[in-house]
Amino acid sequence: MKFLIFFALFALVGCSGFKLEGPAKNNRVLKNIWSKNLDSDYMSGNLPIGLGAPRIYNDIVYMGSLTGIMTAYDVESGRELWSVNDKTPLGAPVEYFNDQIAYGGMNGRLFVRHYLSGKLKYAIDLAAPIESAPVFFKDHLFVYLRGHQLVHLDAATGKILWVYKRAVPVTTTLQRTSKPLVVGNKVIVGFADGFLGALSLSEGLIIWETKLVDNSKFVDVDLNPLLVGNIIVCGSPSGELKAINPENGAISRSYGLSVMAHPVLKGEQLILGTNDGEVVIMGLSGQILKRAKISTQSISAINWWKDMLIVASFDGKIHAVDPLTMKIKDQFNLGYDYSAIFSDIALTDDFMALYSSRNRLYVFQ
Repeated sequence: MKFLIFFALFALVGCSGFKLEGPAKNNRVLKNIWSKNLDSDYMSGNLPIGLGAPRIYNDIVYMGSLTGIMTAYDVESGRELWSVNDKTPLGAPVEYFNDQIAYGGMNGRLFVRHYLSGKLKYAIDLAAPIESAPVFFKDHLFVYLRGHQLVHLDAATGKILWVYKRAVPVTTTLQRTSKPLVVGNKVIVGFADGFLGALSLSEGLIIWETKLVDNSKFVDVDLNPLLVGNIIVCGSPSGELKAINPENGAISRSYGLSVMAHPVLKGEQLILGTNDGEVVIMGLSGQILKRAKISTQSISAINWWKDMLIVASFDGKIHAVDPLTMKIKDQFNLGYDYSAIFSDIALTDDFMALYSSRNRLYVFQ
């Protein structure tokens, strides 16, 4: 698949081939107001890939780096408000709740800090790399670890309430993790062995599990489960997107599309970016309302901002697409060879933040 080739390209390429191609000028939609270079030192043949994502909360942009530094920036000016060295690569976005932010590092340590001052409230070792954002739900935190574990904590104290650990016999995985989704008394989570499962909220016991993909390699269910009406939309980039009954795990529909970008719900429509470079607008019953070829490369991230579809593709371009005409209205080039957006697009009504695989933070207004 195209995105697997792209991962291999990242692993093999050295630093000698990079060049800066300034972003397009006079952007009408994608106005880049500031950016930061958060790249770490590296040697030829060892290119550190940024898989993290920024978060915007109360006009503050939070971004962790592979150098271990978490920084809070003023969203409008880019001025640094505070920073702290956590001494572990930070590849997971933050989760915000009340007056706190929570995030984790590659050494498995979870940090909870005051959002405005950066003061540490508590830190706890969870023993496996944290590569996805924690999930906050009714005073509880759920943290999905790379070691195929889901940890349920009391958000106020950091006390561990339960841990679900899954034995994954598949040896070749993408080693990505999705965000758990709480639906009623269940926690819905995708696993690296091709299954989507539901755990009991109170005890962490498996209620049901459903296999979503039958391939022998790269079967990770690493799309964020999405609640759409009374169904869950989820899947693996190696298979087709599916609709699942959250009560019993039964598959009610396959959409016939393979996506790596997390699906987005907008009103009564699903917004999808496919591995074939298409943007698809789909009705909740599965009918395709609109589709357009945006790129020759896979779509890695997609969202809705300022009445436009914001689409990131593996060729290092950000596209603003008119959802009415499905025409590209504006583009922004990330500038460096082998740049792409691998994680979430952070949005507010007025601002958008992106983090590239070349460890550049971009904020748009």
